[in-house]
Amino acid sequence: MICDAHFKKEDYLSSDLMAMEMGFKSRNNVRLIEGAVPSVHASSLLAAAAATTTASGRSTSASTKRWLFTTLSEESGALQKEALLDLDQENGLSSDPLPLTVDQALQCNIKVPYRSSGVQVQPKTRSVGTQTDEVKPLTSTPVKVCHYEDDKSSLTDFDSHQLDSSWSIEEEEMDSEISEEEVLEEDCRDHRSADKFIVCEAQLLSLFSLCPTCCEETQGKIIRQEGTFIKIQQICSACGLKREWQNQPKLHKNMPLCNLMISGAIHFSGCMPTQALRMLNLLGVQCISVRTFFRHQQLYTIPTVTEAWKTKQADILDQLKEMDGGLILSGDCRSDSPGHCAKYGTYTVIEERINKVVDLQLVQSSEVPNSTWAELEGLKRTVNFLTEQKMHVSTLVTDRNRQVAKWVRETLCPGGTKHFFDIWHVSKGLKKSLDASSKERNCEDLNLWKQAIINHLYWTAASTPDGNPDVLEAKWTSLVGHVQDIHEHENPWFPVCAHPTLEGEARHKQWLQPGSMAAIKLENVATRQTFVKDVRQLSPSHQTFSLEAFHALILHFAPKHTGFSFLGMYSRLLLAALHYNQNSSREVARNPDGEVRYAVRYPRFRKGGWVVRPIKENPSYEYAFALMEDLQQTYTRCPQELKESSAVLSSCAPKPLSASFQKVAKDDAIGQYRALHSRFPTK
Repeated sequence: MICDAHFKKEDYLSSDLMAMEMGFKSRNNVRLIEGAVPSVHASSLLAAAAATTTASGRSTSASTKRWLFTTLSEESGALQKEALLDLDQENGLSSDPLPLTVDQALQCNIKVPYRSSGVQVQPKTRSVGTQTDEVKPLTSTPVKVCHYEDDKSSLTDFDSHQLDSSWSIEEEEMDSEISEEEVLEEDCRDHRSADKFIVCEAQLLSLFSLCPTCCEETQGKIIRQEGTFIKIQQICSACGLKREWQNQPKLHKNMPLCNLMISGAIHFSGCMPTQALRMLNLLGVQCISVRTFFRHQQLYTIPTVTEAWKTKQADILDQLKEMDGGLILSGDCRSDSPGHCAKYGTYTVIEERINKVVDLQLVQSSEVPNSTWAELEGLKRTVNFLTEQKMHVSTLVTDRNRQVAKWVRETLCPGGTKHFFDIWHVSKGLKKSLDASSKERNCEDLNLWKQAIINHLYWTAASTPDGNPDVLEAKWTSLVGHVQDIHEHENPWFPVCAHPTLEGEARHKQWLQPGSMAAIKLENVATRQTFVKDVRQLSPSHQTFSLEAFHALILHFAPKHTGFSFLGMYSRLLLAALHYNQNSSREVARNPDGEVRYAVRYPRFRKGGWVVRPIKENPSYEYAFALMEDLQQTYTRCPQELKESSAVLSSCAPKPLSASFQKVAKDDAIGQYRALHSRFPTK
């Protein structure tokens, strides 16, 4: 054990030091920061103290030296009384030396010693057979030992129990295990954010029940409350002390820190503000109102998100500019609500080689003829943005939207862009056609071949890496003859089936009879002209499944059952993009032996079937912590900067849909409502 004289001031937690100065903590409870080590040694203390002088100018190196020896002896048990007597005789000092003053200690960079109630951790020991002479134990004054928590179960009052004969190894080991669990639990906290705790009002006001000057009873009262901010005033009638205390600092002299941070935390985490604030109200925690949150969102948090996205997007574009071959993009549109009456359409493009969201465009239905045009408008805006960045789209993978297909064919394909269709979207339409055909009379045999036909569509694209449309068509149309046990075809691009002779276990489905109703229906579905054109554009390598995963992620930040303003929706889409780009390259999780971890899932589309998927590592939320820091720093530096950015965003946003409707006077509407319902008598 060592005393606190061996540590510097910066080795202690600043919050604990501040609390001690304000009288809320004793010196016994001031904690060391993680990783602090004693850096002030006894020799340096003596050397520094020897150079000090008293106010009268007389050298007091001997007195100071004796005082330091006394302190070190009491704190660590390193010296005995005999050593002190020898020191007194050597320097001619009395038995009551002159102690160091506070100023002298500060000049020497020495912490002023103190008497504490003191605790001492008993060492963890084990029973070992030894034979030693009985030695009288050295007595020492207990010193402060810093822990994460003052665990009374593992600490003893050494002043009153210097030697506890009732102590046992089993009890100590049990206490040590509990302490280790508590330390591990403490280490699990995220130390990137400041420590904040929920405190009950009665417990908080109890800290102001005594005057720190005269120790008379006083009564503190809350004189101001603003959201999470409170100011307490304490007045002592005995000595006239009057002081004020507030629970948090203010940013730029007017904004309580936690009021702004709680708005940022709700927004950046994707929570719904009404639900989050209602939860705090149910708990009885004093918090900001919903109206305050939306004001903070409009003026401060939305500009912070947009600036962060612009920075990350610029980094991604710089990375792509260093790559050769142009962009390989997959694009798709998402509506904010089910059906064909969407308010917003979000078009997103992902670069397949790096699996990151490159750009997204939010289109309001009032900006286009109707919501079905939002997909084409979003793609146009994305292409214009990439063109301004001097970037070329070499490959574009989309669904089978006819408007998009025509525009890409006429606008992008002449410039060298290859347009492919995603296989999953094509197979989804094929499956619906097969389901409808199999329900007709004498076509039940199609059910046996349905999954095999879907697999053949995927094989057609995967086995043609160059994407030759003639080969794709030939491989697909060979299906019609294959299901009828015909494996040689007239098309020169694919004259013979690629599989070996099917015998025994490989032959487990009944062939369709040539000329049967099932074979005719399958031929009509598979060789339909529009469908064959889509097959000729199947993507051999890249698909849009990453976009589907991103669309599922958006549901966390912007669920479809909730309506948002344009900027509110846009900011939540950017948050989803930041989260996706942060975690798109997660590694698979492994057990302690280094083996990959797997999970068995039962997806709905399997209809009772199972799939095995590797488990990914836990997602990272570094972007959210960075947004919190940017919000605090930018507001502290210049809140007007955020307000100006908010004004620019608001000016660029389209007018709300309600602005285009003809307004009706509220009194007239209520009058018509009452007149309509007055015809129906109520009981």
